[in-house]
Parts: sequence; C-alpha cells; structure tokens
Amino acid sequence: MTRILESLERTPPRQLAVVDCGSNTFRLVVFRFAPGGAHRLVDEVRMPTRISAGMVDGRITQEALGRATDAAELFAAICMNKEVDAVDCVATSAIRDAANQGEVLDALEVAGLRPRVLDVAEEARYGLLGAVNSTTLTDGVVLDIGGGSMQVTETRRRQMGEFVSRPLGAVRMTEAFLSEAPTPRAALRSLKAHVREALPEAPWMAAAQDRLIGVGGAIRTLAKMDQKLTRYPLGEIHGYQLTIEALDELIRIMRRASSSERRRIPGLREDRADIMLAGAAVVREAMRAMGAGRIEVCDQGLRDGIFYEHLLAPADPPLVADVRRDGVRNLAAAYGYNRPHAENVARLAEQTYDELVRIGLQSDDPWERELLWAASLLHDVGVLVDYNDHHKHSFYLVLNAGLPGHDHRELALVASLVRGHRKRLPSTSGLAGLLRESDGERLLRLGACLRLAEALEQARDGAVRGLRARSVGADVELTLECAAHPNVVVSAARAETFALQRAFGPTFNLVGTEGPGATDTPGQPPARTTS
Repeated sequence: MTRILESLERTPPRQLAVVDCGSNTFRLVVFRFAPGGAHRLVDEVRMPTRISAGMVDGRITQEALGRATDAAELFAAICMNKEVDAVDCVATSAIRDAANQGEVLDALEVAGLRPRVLDVAEEARYGLLGAVNSTTLTDGVVLDIGGGSMQVTETRRRQMGEFVSRPLGAVRMTEAFLSEAPTPRAALRSLKAHVREALPEAPWMAAAQDRLIGVGGAIRTLAKMDQKLTRYPLGEIHGYQLTIEALDELIRIMRRASSSERRRIPGLREDRADIMLAGAAVVREAMRAMGAGRIEVCDQGLRDGIFYEHLLAPADPPLVADVRRDGVRNLAAAYGYNRPHAENVARLAEQTYDELVRIGLQSDDPWERELLWAASLLHDVGVLVDYNDHHKHSFYLVLNAGLPGHDHRELALVASLVRGHRKRLPSTSGLAGLLRESDGERLLRLGACLRLAEALEQARDGAVRGLRARSVGADVELTLECAAHPNVVVSAARAETFALQRAFGPTFNLVGTEGPGATDTPGQPPARTTS
C-alpha cells in the first residue's frame, strides 16, 4: 500500500458512503479516497433509531420502523447532496433476526436505502478487518458488542479464525435484565450469569490474555467515560487501554445512578445512558471468561472493514501491509504534505541519527528511529491550517487525528517532536501523564536530529545529499555533502547546532563540501566551507 499511496496525485478521488443499520444506532460515514491510496473520513452522521427496542414476537415494531425510515430518508438525501460515488448499506443483528425482515427492508428501500443483511460470519469478518487494519494486532481476539449482539473473533496472523456470535447486545440485555434505575444487585447478577452461560468454553479464547481488541459503540463510550473519570490527558480513544478494574468502577457508578443521574455522567451520551450498564457488564464478563485483564479500544470496526474492502480491492483479504508506516503516510497525504520536502527531511534526520550512533553518542534503537521518521514526514502538516505557528497546528492535528498502530505514548512523542521542530525545543509539556521520565531526554535527542534536517532542507531542493560525523577532540564535526552552494547550506543550518549540543554535550561544527558531479568543471576539487 505504501507505493500506491502515490496514486493520490494521479487518480481522481472518490467518495464512498457506508451505512450501518445497527440495532441501536443507524450510522452514515463518508470516506474520500483514491483507490488503493490515501483516504480520510469526511463526514459522519448517527441517528439513535433503537430499532430493536420493544420487539414483539421477534418483530420490529412500527414505531421503531418509523425511526429507521426517517434515518434512511436523511441518509439518502445526504448521499445525494454530497455526490457520493457509491453507497454500501448493511444491516446487522436486529434486522437479521427480525421475523418481519422483508417488511423492514422494503420500507427502508422506499425511504432510499436497501441494506444487504450480513450473516454473523460477515459481521465478525468486517469487524476484524477494521481492527487489524488500524492496530498492530496479528494474533489475539477481537470483541465487538453492539445493540443486538456480540461477536468474539479469533485472529491468527491477521487472518480470521474461530468466532462466536451471541445475542448479548446492550439493548437486548437492558430490556431482558436491567429495566430499573438504580439497578438492583440481583438483576445485575442475573445478567452476568446469563453472559457466562451464553459464552462457550473455547480454548482459542485464551488468546485474549495476550491481546484483546474491543470495537463498537459501547466500548468506545466506556473508554470515553473512563477517560473523563480519570482526567486522562488525551481525548483520543483509539489505542486506549480499558482495564477490568475500570469497568468495575463504571458499573458501580451506573448501577447506583438514577436515569437522570446516568444522563449526566461525563462521557456518556444521553441516548446510550439507559443501555450502557448492560454493555459494560457484558464486556466485563466476557473479559473475565477469557482471562483478559484489559481491552485495547479500537475506534475502527465494521464500517471501516467494509471501507477497506473497497479501498484495497481486489485484494482478498483486504489488509494494509504495514499499519504503522502506512498510517503515517496516509495522514501526511490527507493533509496535503509537501512529499519531496518531507522525505528529504526524514532521510537527513535518519542519517544524522545513524551517524551519532556510529560515533558512540547514542545507542541504536529502531523504535526511536521509526518515531523520528514519522515526525519528519508529519512536521509540516499544520501548514494546512496556517503557516504562522504551523508547528503548533501540526502538533494538534497529529495528536487529534491519531496514528494507527501507535499507542498513546508513541502518539505523544511524535506530536511533541512535530511541535518542537522549530522555535522551542521539544518537551513533555502538557503530555507528561502519557510519557515516561526518560522521554524528556529522548525528545531532545530526536528533536535535535529533526531540527538539523529541517534546517538543511530549508531550500526544499534536496541539495544536501548526505552527511558524515566524526569526533575531533572534544567536538563533533558534521560534514555535509552538498550538490551546490555549501556555504549557503552551512549558514542556514548553523543556528541548529545548539540543539545538538544541548542533547548530546559536545560542540558541533558543520563543514560543507560540494560533492562529486555537482560542479561544471570536471576534476575540480570539492569546495569546503566550515561553520
């Protein structure tokens, strides 16, 4: 996928609308993408239809159907007005299980949408695709809970393995067990016992002890609630680690609260306030049954899995080759980065890092080098907002857009490096709760490499072909091989040697040379300019 991200510049972008007719919520998302290339979410609309509420003899009620057709009419109008190129509309548990499924589908078609009804295997597969294409999950378990059902799916080497689907959705379990607020302890115990009985004792589920990924609206909501409760310093939920102890606390708070009190709980949407206790209890018991102490929250799921099928067609399965690197490239392309400049900065920053390793000023760490590469590609994306203070805009964009496959500490490190590529040196300011004590020193070292690379590439012409470091007494000499005008390059970059000295200790001197083939006079000795 990395190579075909280039197609964004050559292929006219398309817009795909994905409509998810869920048991609790109908949701429309619109993606803008170049086939096989860069992509971004450009619109999202949700309607709390609660289509599975109050079903009689397995039939969706006319009242619920009215809410569903209202949403369908709205979504059809949005798709028309946004001039989307294609619409992929799907229905899950409530419509799949409805005794009057045909009547429901006909009514939705009259309103403007005709969903394809996913079977349980398709629903599990799409949820898995959303997870494995936005995280580094290779082997483990994906748990997806909606309003009507819960899917638990095994993944082996990013491929779908065993799965189970059970009617344990938050709406269904609320109606069956938790109709009162505050909720009696006995009712909650009955629900938990029901979940334990419904889940099979399958050996493959033990993989959740190594890696358990959670997708779906209920899990995202629980993550937001826990972040608000603990005053978490970041609003990003993708990659958030939700522990079983945190779930116990949220369950305790919701069980004791009245209906009006639940609606005022920070992070809990009003239209989910009555069903989230059941959702939390189901997730908690599933984790307990699998022996998992925490669940990693993924903000991509079924709708994203459907999108990846379109984006990466005809690949089967549609898998992003390298989630981390492609995620960085995609974010940079989505914000219209200057690709040649960004790649030259990345090349020079990595060369600086490698040379300082070679002469013994730091240890080689591939993880650090990858973070430096990511920050180099993204350092100027804030220009999309405004050139003035674009380092701050870049920081905000990276921190809030997120980076697939990166945990929150890594996200904070990349965002801090981006912010510190000009003006003030990078620091842990504002993100100390996500970073470790050693990260302050790490940011100074990586930031110094990035700042020098940016200074060497100020002309945006790739004039600096490479660099070489050597120790000269107590100092360090950096020799820059330039295509032309080495004195100009050295003069432009000299101001950033202070960042290198602050991070590594020695005084750094820059020496510019005009490399072979860069002069019109064959055999002319290379020019040499010293800072």
